[in-house]
Formats: sequence, structure tokens, C-alpha cells
Amino acid sequence: MTGLLVPVLGGLAGVLAVVVVVLAVRLSHLRRQIRRDLRVVRDEQNKLQASAEDLRRSNYELEQFAYLASHDLQEPLRKVASFCQLLQRRYAGQLDARADQYIDFAVDGAQRMQALINDLLAFSRVGQAAPEPMLVSSDSALTQARANLAEELEKSGATIEAGHLPLVLAEMSLLTAVFQNLLSNALKFAGEGPPRIVVTARRQEPFWLFSFTDYGMGIDPQYGERIFVLFQRLNDRSYTGTGIGLAMCRKIIENFGGRIWLDTTAQEGTRFCFTLPMPAETEPEELPWEPAAAMLPERKDNYG
Repeated sequence: MTGLLVPVLGGLAGVLAVVVVVLAVRLSHLRRQIRRDLRVVRDEQNKLQASAEDLRRSNYELEQFAYLASHDLQEPLRKVASFCQLLQRRYAGQLDARADQYIDFAVDGAQRMQALINDLLAFSRVGQAAPEPMLVSSDSALTQARANLAEELEKSGATIEAGHLPLVLAEMSLLTAVFQNLLSNALKFAGEGPPRIVVTARRQEPFWLFSFTDYGMGIDPQYGERIFVLFQRLNDRSYTGTGIGLAMCRKIIENFGGRIWLDTTAQEGTRFCFTLPMPAETEPEELPWEPAAAMLPERKDNYG
């Protein structure tokens, strides 16, 4: 019996040795494969980081160029506008009708170029050496935006409906600019009758979700992305503006860590939604007013 066991055990030992060798070869192959894969992943990560750095540098250089170009254009353009207006005041009616028309064209072109450069300058400044977002009252930002547009609001007879809006992580002057741009658009494209604007906010942790609704002309959903592109205008020149306002709103909101979009489900008028980070210290008992299902506000400001 013992004589039979010895060759069997020897055979098993040989098989185990072969298995061990095969496993060792396969393990060595797997190690090499893993090392190759890791090198590929590291190379791709390095390429991605380099591309991201190139993109950041290009964006920074583009913003610097926009700032410097618009800043340096201010002075010569001011002179052109001033002399065109001087010609208009001094010689209006003294030349023929066509000359008056040419002067009007020159004054209008210079004024539109000034507005464009001012807006481009403001756009290029967003995010440059900006302080860290801090606790800001969106209620105060909306109040300031209304004050800045008080004359236009009164002239249009607009009604603004808003509840008590929350504290957010942002920067006061930039958040005011967002509200002011949205208000200005609502007044500009109000359509028939006095404008009605509804502003609400509700929780969508870790953000506050703002809704800015007007009941004016509305925007075709197919242009929901195009309207946020710099210099894109959907309307003719009979409407004032430079095509920068909504692009600036997007840049500001994204700079604060939120996002802004056109709500294409709105049945009437235009509804913009945007999110802003919710302060970590927000307590449930300190929540500002949140709209009910009907989204009816508790406060109205009627400028009519």
C-alpha cells in the first residue's frame, strides 16, 4: 500500500508544481498588464490635466484681451460719440435731410457701440479677482435691482410679486446684476399690457432653486441654449440691448457654483430658473417663505 502511495503523492506534487508555475506566469502577466494600464491611465490623466490647464489659460487670456480691448476702446469711442452729438446739436436742421439722417446714424451707432463695450467690460470682469462667495440676502439683491430700474418699472406700470427670498452664498453686486438683467428683459419683452413678474425660491438641497417668471412674449424652447451665448439676439434692433445680459447671468451664476436655464415647460411667458448654493448654517426654523403649489407670492410691488 505504501508502495502505491509514494508514486501517487509524487504525481500530485508534480501536478501542483505545474499549477504553481502556471499561476505564477499568469500572475506575472497580469502584473505587467496592470502596469501598462496604469501607465496609459496616468498618461491620459496628464494629457487631460494639460488640456484643462491650456483651456484655463486660454480663457484667462481671452478675458484679459476682452477687458483690455474694451477698456482701451472707451476713450476714442467717447470722442467719436461726443463729436457726433455735437454735430447733431449744432447743425440739426441746417443741412439737408439726408445729412441729418447720416448724423443720426452716426450718433446711434456710437451710442450702441458704447453700450456694447460697457457690457463687454462688465462681462470680462466677472470672476476676475472676485472675493469668495459670502452670505448674501437675495431679497436685498432683488430690492437693489428694483431700485436701479425704478424709472423703467414705474413707466411700464409693472407688478413684481415675490416672497421673502433666502440667504445664499454669492456676492451682492453680481447677484444684483443677475436680477437686474432678468428684470430688464421682462420689461423689454413684456408684450401687451403692464408687465407682471413673479419671483420665487424653494429648497433643492444643497441649493436654493429660484424661479423668475414673466408673462410677456415668451421664448421659443428651441432657443433655450442659444440665448445664453454671447452676442446672440433673437429680436431685431428695434429692441435695445447688446446680447450680453443673459451670457453674463450664466457666467455669474456658474461662478457662484450654480446653474441657470430656460424652463421650457412654462405655459405662458418666460421662466428662468437658477440655483445658488445654500449656506451650511441654514436652519429649518429660519427658512424664508417658500411658495405653495400655486406659486403665489405673499408680497406685491405695483409700479403702475
